[in-house]
Amino acid sequence: MTDPVAFQIGRLSIRWYGIFVALGFLAGYHLIQRRARRLGLPVQAAPDVALAAMVGGIAGARILYVVQNWSEEFSATPLDALAVWHGGLVFYGGFLGALITVVCWSLRQRWPLLTVGDMAAPGLALGHAFGRIGCFLNGCCFGYPAAGALGVTYPGLTRDGYINGPLHVQRLLGEVAPDATVCVPVFPIQLVEAAGNLLLCGLLLGLDRRPALRGRLFPLYLLLYAILRFLVEFARGDYLSRSAGLTSAQWLCLVLFLAAIVWLVWNPGAPPRLQAGDTAERGTHERH
Repeated sequence: MTDPVAFQIGRLSIRWYGIFVALGFLAGYHLIQRRARRLGLPVQAAPDVALAAMVGGIAGARILYVVQNWSEEFSATPLDALAVWHGGLVFYGGFLGALITVVCWSLRQRWPLLTVGDMAAPGLALGHAFGRIGCFLNGCCFGYPAAGALGVTYPGLTRDGYINGPLHVQRLLGEVAPDATVCVPVFPIQLVEAAGNLLLCGLLLGLDRRPALRGRLFPLYLLLYAILRFLVEFARGDYLSRSAGLTSAQWLCLVLFLAAIVWLVWNPGAPPRLQAGDTAERGTHERH
């Protein structure tokens, strides 16, 4: 049985979800920092991009989650929309929020967007893997009911008194009685996606060694992640409704897949990368 609350400090609950999101951010930042130097970007590119992605990503992920779940979770208590520490972030909302802020900041700094994309893509996959482990421990984004060794049980109430996600959804779907206090064990699909993101990170790092793929890592990330997420969604058990048999995330996956194909076909590739010795000069020039 997994409790989403790692520990409490007085009345403040520290959740595993928040811990692993923070670990994912640190791991992704460390990776893009190393890649910034290798790709010839200014030394300030990594921290600037990471901060922009974090702020825009959290805002976008929370906004989309609140919009999708307003009537069920927030209409009676609107201020709960600010309680990010309880979990409730949608990856695609975070992705779009981070993308917008990073693009705007990179354009302001006059950094080559294709090279910034090469820098960020593997780190995004790595950070997302940590985030999905946090989802597993938090009890969100879970799979269909599963019996035996494959099933994971979550407590009906968290340590801080909230109804846990699996029990809440299973009540609404009629998978348990309306007054049930224990959820049906569910398949840990979050860990499957976490493993997929780790493999995606490694694959992107390997493909980065090919000169022909310079400036194309980000659309490759979009293409491969869209496939991964589309398949994983078939095992998700936390959706209350589907459209034409597909989840909202799967429809977005189809859009991203097509956009990535178009991008790869029309993308001219990145300009030649600077040598390490040119980085500082470029950063100083572009700051002015």
